[in-house]
Amino acid sequence: MTKEPPDGPSTAAEGVCAFLASLGIRKTSVIHLVGKGALAPVLWLCRHGFDEVVMLSGGPCPSEPADLLVSLETSGAAAFDRLASDLPHVRPGGVVIVRTDHRRRADRSRTNSLLGRHGFRIERRLRHGRRDVCVARREASSLAVAAR
Repeated sequence: MTKEPPDGPSTAAEGVCAFLASLGIRKTSVIHLVGKGALAPVLWLCRHGFDEVVMLSGGPCPSEPADLLVSLETSGAAAFDRLASDLPHVRPGGVVIVRTDHRRRADRSRTNSLLGRHGFRIERRLRHGRRDVCVARREASSLAVAAR
């Protein structure tokens, strides 16, 4: 008797890859990660065939705009200042994923305000344990908005 394949992804890796694909992120997409604990996801993405993955650590941003920016630990004013300096490096149509502590209402408000000012439209909000995960896409006309 043969087993039917599951409807969804059968491994966590397939699930992550499917989630990224649903956002339009491919293995050749430019991905920037920032925040505490970014090294493990960078290594994971590289091991799973993503070619253009960069961990940002306070220095100048790479010259190539990101298709995806992931902010892993976005909590407090300093983290949001850092995120504000990285957002202009996401290309129009690109995606940002911001992870915050759901117990900090101020961080949710900061996320909404900051993304809106930089021309991002929130597409999804997810809860993962005590973390809120916000997925937003940069509007094509956002360059004019961010320049104001």
